[in-house]
Amino acid sequence: MSLAQNIKKTINYSRKNGYTEAFFAAWERVTAKYYKDYTYQKPSADELARQRTDESITDIQFSILVPAYETQPVYMAALIESCLAQTYQNWELIIADGSESDVVKKAVANYDDTRIRYERLSENSGIGGNTSEAIALANGDYCGLLDHDDMITPDALYEMAHAIKNKNDENKPILVYSDEDKCDATGKRFYDPHFKLDFNLDLILTNNYICHFTVIDTQTIKKLGIRKTYDGSQDYDLVLRIVSTLLLRERENAGAVRVEKKIAHVPKVLYHWRCHENSTAENPQSKMYAYEAGKKALIDFVDRMGWKGDVRHNKHLGFYRIEYRNNVLTHRPDLAAVGGFTACCGKVAGGTYKGQPLVYAGYMNRMDLYQNTKLLDLRNMAVNKAYAGVYEEVTGHSYQSTLYTEEKELPQWIKELDKTAQGRTQIALLSAKLCRRLIKEGGRLLLDPVCVRSVKGRADNFHK
Repeated sequence: MSLAQNIKKTINYSRKNGYTEAFFAAWERVTAKYYKDYTYQKPSADELARQRTDESITDIQFSILVPAYETQPVYMAALIESCLAQTYQNWELIIADGSESDVVKKAVANYDDTRIRYERLSENSGIGGNTSEAIALANGDYCGLLDHDDMITPDALYEMAHAIKNKNDENKPILVYSDEDKCDATGKRFYDPHFKLDFNLDLILTNNYICHFTVIDTQTIKKLGIRKTYDGSQDYDLVLRIVSTLLLRERENAGAVRVEKKIAHVPKVLYHWRCHENSTAENPQSKMYAYEAGKKALIDFVDRMGWKGDVRHNKHLGFYRIEYRNNVLTHRPDLAAVGGFTACCGKVAGGTYKGQPLVYAGYMNRMDLYQNTKLLDLRNMAVNKAYAGVYEEVTGHSYQSTLYTEEKELPQWIKELDKTAQGRTQIALLSAKLCRRLIKEGGRLLLDPVCVRSVKGRADNFHK
């Protein structure tokens, strides 16, 4: 991102969140510089050759769906060539073109490959409508979603096929996603990688971190469809409906496969998101309607789940927060516990993100977002009543909530331990043991970053 773009971004952020927040956001960009030295490493020629001769799996067909509209020829050419370069050959490319001109048609005509299917639409129905036309034509086992000005890496479909193959029939994924990065308008420079977490239920309820590259079981996408009224966030809406379907199935049938088993993550950059002056990646302000559509999709999700809560925009564009009415645990029996940060001298003192300054938003703003985690600090934790026995078994003490937002005092036994370094080490060990047990018992752990408790008294207390 150029200096001018950074300045513009800071100005917009300060108008939305105030100058203090803007200062800390700018300070973090200067001091943290997440993956500032990143370069995309294409698989070696030997590795690509090995993939092309790998016949261990060839029966999964991918339908790559591209909703097109007046796409610049150079971008369409790059997209098509990125598909032709795939080491995995069992695919079809469906380009649903809603253009008024012949610009896309002429670009596609330069390629003679029967796997490329061009469909000229009678009218432009937007991203959602054009994608729906492509879905109707899909013959593959999985549909991959590719924007008309982006590219996939040569190993993208190979990695997706093997991620699917590696699961048994019961855990066969409905959705598979990969990491991604951005590229400039020329498609030559790659930057801002997004290295994603494995499926994280509450993180997806704050932001469509799954995004690109995504392949979805064709039967599922044909059944759910693309809802045109969510244009701009139609992919987020689709993911949320897949998640809600799996969660409701999980709720109604204790023996159902958990959502975490049905959504797979390939931890490799397989998608290049092109940035130019009209793209959301380059200028988030240019597509505010997309963020409103995302909020609407999340409201619909909350309604379908029957949760009592309100959805609001987070301070970061494209991020959201569900404000649960009363206690989140009253609406979420799937949660074994919820906790927040413990803070000392302006830094996170325990649990996830230990040592990070509280004023930081974290990589991909994760420190500001709800997320499921494997570790919470019992000095700032509320446990679901159904799991209180586990708490008592692990700690040797009767359960007492310590969650700061519930205005709970720390139990005397924790206060005593917290006085010494040896005692704080014991707290960390108990926290880790308790969290492992809660997860083993089938519960999820929710980190709520808004909930901050000082471990040294009121002077150190900091609310984000």
